[in-house]
Amino acid sequence: MIEKDKIIVTSGSFDPLSLEELNFLKKCRRKGDWLIVGIHSDWWMLWAQGGFVHNYDTRKEILTSLRCVDEVFSFNDTDGTIAQLLKLTKICYPDAIITYVSGANLNNTPEFKFRGINFETIK
Repeated sequence: MIEKDKIIVTSGSFDPLSLEELNFLKKCRRKGDWLIVGIHSDWWMLWAQGGFVHNYDTRKEILTSLRCVDEVFSFNDTDGTIAQLLKLTKICYPDAIITYVSGANLNNTPEFKFRGINFETIK
């Protein structure tokens, strides 16, 4: 059985997945027992970015085929935050230590005040 005590969460559109993003995901995975990657839905991609190269199902299949990714969640952040993704993770893993890892500094964002979630920035 795989331990899921320390959950690492990160997010993005990954459309298409770049080598830099792949290396970032590998770094994220080394930080915990289980890596959840939140990817934006097709709706969000159309709404926020005007379209996409690969639809959600294709992006999910690519990400789940990576050894470093354990689980993929879809989310919509119409408020500009990742709150929906964080809430979903807390519901699925209420007893785990959850850390959201980003390549950007989250210190002054609404997500940073989310209870029960640790935040870390890596490059």
